[in-house]
Parts: sequence; C-alpha cells; structure tokens
Amino acid sequence: MSSVNGDPPHVFDLLGQALTAGRRGMEAEVADEPHHLRGSHLRLLSMTPAEGLRPTELAARVGMTKQSLGEFVATMQQAGFLHVDPDPADRRARIVRPTAKGLRLQARILEILAETENRWRDEVGARDWAVFHRVLSHLAAGKAPAGGSR
Repeated sequence: MSSVNGDPPHVFDLLGQALTAGRRGMEAEVADEPHHLRGSHLRLLSMTPAEGLRPTELAARVGMTKQSLGEFVATMQQAGFLHVDPDPADRRARIVRPTAKGLRLQARILEILAETENRWRDEVGARDWAVFHRVLSHLAAGKAPAGGSR
C-alpha cells in the first residue's frame, strides 16, 4: 500500500481504509436485515437519540446537509427504523426518532461498534489504542494532541 508517487500512504488514506474495514464489518453483521442498509444508514441510526432530534440538529450531528438527511430519513422511515412526528413544542417543526425496531437495531449497532473497538484494541495493544483514541479525540475537537511536537 503506497501513494501514487511511492511514498507511504497518507493519514487520510489510512483512516479511510480503517473506516471502510469497520463499515464493511458492520454491514456484514446486519446483512440478515431484510432492508440492505449501508454503513451511512447505520451511522445515522446510531447517532439518533431515543428522544429524537429536529432534522436540522440531527443533520449537524451526523455531518450532512438537511437535504441529504431527508433522503436517509425517508429510506429509514420506509424500512421502519425511524419515524418523524410533529414537535410537541412547535407543531410546525418535526422530530426524528427511532421506532422500537430502530432501537433494537441501534442497540445491535452499538454492540458491533464496541466489539470492533475491542478487537482493534486487542490487535494493536491497550497502550497504543489509548494513544490512538486520545489523538483522534483531540483532532475531532480541533485541538493538537497534548505533549505532541509541531
């Protein structure tokens, strides 16, 4: 595995490959579902709280546009995993929340994620995993890792 010019792969390539491996593993674990859900659908469901969220808030949480979210929600709604109801605080607004079926799949997704993390931690060792997790957490928060050199 190397870049176009023969250099080692860059970090974004490596992260992408790791995420693809994780996504494929998760998709394989839920392949018995009658609706063939992609990793992006599973991610949406895993990030939708039981109490629900307005589409704008959910889109921001998931990192997609409200329009794209609408397409995903429609697919998940037709499959019976999500439902959209009027917001009791503002009848003009909507709330997206998991159905009972969605909550069951959500629990399964979270189990698969935990199993994947445990397997990866076992593969690289607890110490390296802790460093990896700390670095990713800092980067996700927009901060440089503590103690890192620049």
